[in-house]
Amino acid sequence: MRVPAAGELPLPPFELASRVGSLEDYDDPTAVYEIFGKAIKDDIVAGLPKGYSLEGRRILDFGCGAGRTLRHFITEDVGAELWGCDIDGPSIEWLKGNLVPPLNVFLNGEVPPLDQADGKFDLIYCVSVFSHLTRHWAEWLLELHRLLKPDGLLLATVMGRGLSESIAHEDWDEDRVGMMVLAPGQAWSAGGPMVFHSPWWLRAHWGRAFDIVSLGESGFAVPDPDNGQGLVVMRRKDVQLRPEDLRRVADDPREAGALDHNVDRLMGELEALRPQLSDLSDSLAAERAQAEPQVVPTPQSPRRSLRNASAWRALISRRGAAPGSRGSDPPPS
Repeated sequence: MRVPAAGELPLPPFELASRVGSLEDYDDPTAVYEIFGKAIKDDIVAGLPKGYSLEGRRILDFGCGAGRTLRHFITEDVGAELWGCDIDGPSIEWLKGNLVPPLNVFLNGEVPPLDQADGKFDLIYCVSVFSHLTRHWAEWLLELHRLLKPDGLLLATVMGRGLSESIAHEDWDEDRVGMMVLAPGQAWSAGGPMVFHSPWWLRAHWGRAFDIVSLGESGFAVPDPDNGQGLVVMRRKDVQLRPEDLRRVADDPREAGALDHNVDRLMGELEALRPQLSDLSDSLAAERAQAEPQVVPTPQSPRRSLRNASAWRALISRRGAAPGSRGSDPPPS
């Protein structure tokens, strides 16, 4: 089968391409999509251990979107069996209609498991996934561990030193970061939640399931080595762990300080939101008052009021008033 050239593969619709990285501010979004996808692919290959060959390997792109990176593995014919999965149904449907074959793709849910066999993949990579996972990171890390063959490799990007000033708006201090969650619950259209990781924290927690082969703190797929995400390259350990095993606080004095710092950052976010929520509540109350019709009670006729009162007195005289009740009062009309 002839290997297609880079320009021969169909491109996804703009909304799918922009979902994995906003393209709205670029004059030539197609070129940016292609350039960034190739840069990611090149840095994944560059991050592999020396002498590692992709020939004959089964590779999974976990969080593949509409194939921004996978398309470059296709055109460069690396000799591997290529798989991708994503939580976005339209992206997976587009891939099925346009790049399958040679790709193999499937839809995943918000939480594990994936409908794939144990030890199926030689290599799994995930770009901008664990940098946004807040609650289920441990479950997903162990699910990828399950899918890897013995000694299989996992490559994951993380946010840290290279994005601290631009996203966390603070100078980088790995001792106080640990795993720091910012903007939990933020809409994906606004970038989603942001998760930062310190190298010592990754070694202490992710290192329980994987041997850390290499850990780059920044420079992934960007020209500036001091900017962008970092890349963690890991080799699967032969261990059986539960999510709580990965979450367990490490015997490191920096853990408590990092947790305290994260609580402080989240409290600051809540304080900043309170005035906005108050203004929104006032605005909604005003709109509701304008929208609701003014209901004026309909007065009863004197004859109906008298009839109700007479019926109530007749009922009381037959049954007797209940102890402690106001037997002489009519029921509310």
